[in-house]
Amino acid sequence: MPQHRTVWTALAAALLAVLALAVLAAWLWLPSDEDLARRAEAEASDALGVPVTVQRLHWSLWPQPGVVLEGVATEQPEPLTADRITAELAWSDLLRRRLAVTRLSLEGATVPQRSLSEFRIEPPEGGADGSALGPLRLAATPLQFAEWRGVRWVSRTGRALAYAGQVRFDPGWRPRSGLLEREGAAEPARLQIDREGEGEGEDRWRAEVTAGGRTERGELRLQVLGERWRVTGALDFHGVDVVGLMAAFDRRSIVSGRAGGHTDLIAEGADPAEALRSLHTRTRFDMRGARLLTFDLERAVKSAGRQHRGSTPLDAFSGVVSTEADRSGTIVRYADLRASSSVLTATGSAVVQGGRVQGRIAVDLVEGVVGVPLEFEGTVANPSISLPPAALAGAAVGTAVAPGVGTALGARLGETLRRLFGGEGDGGSGSSSGKDRGGRATPAPVYRDPD
Repeated sequence: MPQHRTVWTALAAALLAVLALAVLAAWLWLPSDEDLARRAEAEASDALGVPVTVQRLHWSLWPQPGVVLEGVATEQPEPLTADRITAELAWSDLLRRRLAVTRLSLEGATVPQRSLSEFRIEPPEGGADGSALGPLRLAATPLQFAEWRGVRWVSRTGRALAYAGQVRFDPGWRPRSGLLEREGAAEPARLQIDREGEGEGEDRWRAEVTAGGRTERGELRLQVLGERWRVTGALDFHGVDVVGLMAAFDRRSIVSGRAGGHTDLIAEGADPAEALRSLHTRTRFDMRGARLLTFDLERAVKSAGRQHRGSTPLDAFSGVVSTEADRSGTIVRYADLRASSSVLTATGSAVVQGGRVQGRIAVDLVEGVVGVPLEFEGTVANPSISLPPAALAGAAVGTAVAPGVGTALGARLGETLRRLFGGEGDGGSGSSSGKDRGGRATPAPVYRDPD
């Protein structure tokens, strides 16, 4: 037995000696921190198409290989910045000439949405599908685990929201599990995904969404169709506090109450980044016992839009919300909006983009005034309400004859006459317009009398 111990001791000593010589050789042959930092700047600049600077870089080989980058920033009017990036590797992979990051950590970063559009991403030569990347070959799972905290996403309108999260990968860059949550939010908001299964050209994840005081379960699917990626998802929700949901993303809701409904999403592209840029969602919602927080619709109708401050209690409120990614900011479309209370019913539609809203509603008062049109536009926080010109003229006459209900009745008659004698199309007012992605004018949401 002592002889066996002597053999193992000798082998261990020999192995340590070899490792010591290897570490010494690495220290002698590998570049300094400063040289490696300049090399990292050049490689990142070539890959992103914009200049990149690295204030400090430190690498080590013991107890495990790793590199730390600090003060990383792009040279742009609104730079992307990272306070600290840490990458850890394993000796077992390096000794086999394989590159695999076992842990990647990102701390304190700022990501302006406007700056991302300036990137001209060029993949490094090699590196795909296990091909050579310099003297190394990518492992089947090049990145095993990534985590981030204090990452601030800055929208095109300047709104900054902080996020934290983590993701664990399987081969082929497929997430095994992942978590994304809002940091410092007034109300908890997070997305948790866990892989459930995979099939021929398709992967599935269970998704748990926590927002508005509720946690709901849905599903995400990834399909690889030739050279294109398609992501689809579906989620049913019940009793979601709309004010709390909006507050989690530093937004004020114009409606209070609890909503239920169903959401579908789809994204498709040649790569995950392009798919994300094409993301569309569609949500049908229904609310009972809601309250419109910023408008008194009855007051707006009876004053021809001159007075609308206040709130409107609603017995029911429903509609469809669609979102579409766009270079100028996410477009949110509200369609088939229907609201009712003890004194009125209303229908309409709206479009929101870049913090501005534009839309049209028609209000029916229980007192008998039907279909009074109201247009609204301006900032989401403080929109203005007005009547179309013809309705405004009729409202003036109605005010002279009989204030209050007469004003509303005159507005409705004026709008009806406009449609019968020289109206623009079959219901469009032409007074509100937007722009499509190419800057061309597009018609505003148009109200049409319900059948």
